[in-house]
Amino acid sequence: MSDDLPKGSVHNSVTGDVYGPLVQAGHVSGDINLHTHTTLRPPAELPLRIGVVPQRAASFQQRSLSWNAVTVLSGMGGVGKTQLAADHAAKEWSAGKVSLLVWVTADSREAIVSAYAEAAAELTGRDETDPERGARRLLEWLASTGEPWLVVLDDVQDPADLADLWPPDNGRTLVTTRRRDAALRGDRRAVVEVETFSEAEGLAYLREVLADQPALLDGAAEVVRELGCLPLALAQAGAYVLDLQLSCTEYLRRLTSQPLKSVAATWSLSIQQANSLRPRKVAGHLLDVLSVLDPNGVPLGVLLGASTQDHVLGRTGDVLDESGLRDVLANLHRLGLITLDPTSPGREIRVHALVQRANRDTWKTRQTRRVTRAAADALKEVWPRNPHDQSVNVLRANAATLFANGSEHLWGRKCHALPLTLGNSIGLSGRADEARDHFDRLRTTATQALGPCDVYTLVARSSLAYWRGRAGDPAGALAEYEQISADASRVRRADREVVRDLVLNNLQDHANMRARTGDVAGAVTQFEQLLSERLRTHGPDDLDVLSIRNDLARLRRRSGSGDPLAEIERLIPDLSRVYGPEHPQTLAARHNLAVARAGSGDLAGAIADQERLVPDALRVYGPGHPRTVDIRNSLVDWLAEAGDLEGARAAAAELVADHERLLGADLKRRRED
Repeated sequence: MSDDLPKGSVHNSVTGDVYGPLVQAGHVSGDINLHTHTTLRPPAELPLRIGVVPQRAASFQQRSLSWNAVTVLSGMGGVGKTQLAADHAAKEWSAGKVSLLVWVTADSREAIVSAYAEAAAELTGRDETDPERGARRLLEWLASTGEPWLVVLDDVQDPADLADLWPPDNGRTLVTTRRRDAALRGDRRAVVEVETFSEAEGLAYLREVLADQPALLDGAAEVVRELGCLPLALAQAGAYVLDLQLSCTEYLRRLTSQPLKSVAATWSLSIQQANSLRPRKVAGHLLDVLSVLDPNGVPLGVLLGASTQDHVLGRTGDVLDESGLRDVLANLHRLGLITLDPTSPGREIRVHALVQRANRDTWKTRQTRRVTRAAADALKEVWPRNPHDQSVNVLRANAATLFANGSEHLWGRKCHALPLTLGNSIGLSGRADEARDHFDRLRTTATQALGPCDVYTLVARSSLAYWRGRAGDPAGALAEYEQISADASRVRRADREVVRDLVLNNLQDHANMRARTGDVAGAVTQFEQLLSERLRTHGPDDLDVLSIRNDLARLRRRSGSGDPLAEIERLIPDLSRVYGPEHPQTLAARHNLAVARAGSGDLAGAIADQERLVPDALRVYGPGHPRTVDIRNSLVDWLAEAGDLEGARAAAAELVADHERLLGADLKRRRED
């Protein structure tokens, strides 16, 4: 098995009930209740800025533009659309014309939805687990407020990404995009074409850049014409001229001597200059890595980690720590090749797509493969273990860009784990169907490149089966698992130990899929066999053993076989010893025990169990968590069923009081509606 394969892709497991729209990849055992819940906190006060507005470039040139309620700035890359939007937003904010400013990097629908959800959480104090629900909540808030607001959607790649996500018409919206689709027009939307500088504007820009060095302006008009008045190229030229103290005439001579078109040669000269700075040639290797990642923002940590340090060491022999890498990035920023903005969390480094393309166009296949794998290593290194970490959205965007620029280079003798990580991350974000499609493509590619029985292919097929089941096709998942089990015997001898563990984990989800397709008795039999094998190989305290025992008790209760009540009673002390007495898995098993007692007719025992559980759930989960609500609702039902109407009323009143206290005016408004 490749060292790049993540152990979590084989050994992940979740025991007990799982709440929320997201589930962990690997094995999920127990009932899956897909209700959403919120975390409540005080709403932020207006005026409020959400998102990081890019810093205005030095020597920014004003342009005469008209601004409507909905303005779409359209134009080619490098003409300054984002700078114009940032300048306008900053002016509106400084003048007090908006109480709310939301800046969204809108390069994908996922990025828009995620940014909307984060904005909604700030404005309402409610952290939704479902990003789509959070996005709708922002649009509802905008539509209902009387405060002036401005939403900026920067770098829209596809107008279809804005379907059902256009802000309402009672505020102002600003969009930047390279597209000119008809979908961007209409509905009070004004499309403004942003062109390159005029020659006069380009010359004025260079005069401002070189204001302290007027002698360097000789030949400036010729440079403007040679670079086609493109603002980004002129910014690069100005930085280069200042850094080397060259006249524009000398710069033009160097520019035209390059074996590239003028605009591409602009960046080539700047890259050469960056590589000449100490430590020599390191800047170019960092820019290479950035050239295959998301131009809208790369987390700083991706370029500062051990993977990037190893890449630099391998290419130059220089040993650089984090401080040394920061210095090199500062040089790239100074020469205008990147924008380094530490105030933009998660997107601290931006590189224009034209710079990336001009750099990549000089590569041969070997370099492309080397850089692609170095970037994949760097992304994998910083990928958080917590699937709900806020940085995951930006990392997914960077991984998607990397794959678009050369996913074929991640295959070979050592297949990279990043495609697996990305696919599971997509599923964990609540998009099981997209994760299924991702792994379907990955399965096809792996089968063609490696064969159907390679370990990497089997892991991809296992993930496909998992997300197929979560996307609503348990029968398809069941068939896939059965085929994987049949093919596992055909793997290489060196991989059999790894595949044996993979098959054991697959069998657990395979059994759950059998139960979901109606074969509960068959699932019970399969779990019994699996438990025996897992106990033999891993021992009684293995987390998967505890998970299987929990599943087995749950399914026996459904099938009416065995003694599930006794099994859960024996399971709880083991969970307490392994996980801890207040771990969610232990509390979930205690709730299952109470449910089993109630199902057996022992209402008094169920009520006693639940009354002991309620204060623990309140302390661990909090009163607003759905597990706490389920536990308290069950207690109310059982008290009423047992004839204790006074106790049921009291418990229900406490539950309602907690909800009213937590939800406050929002709950009252929804009741009035």
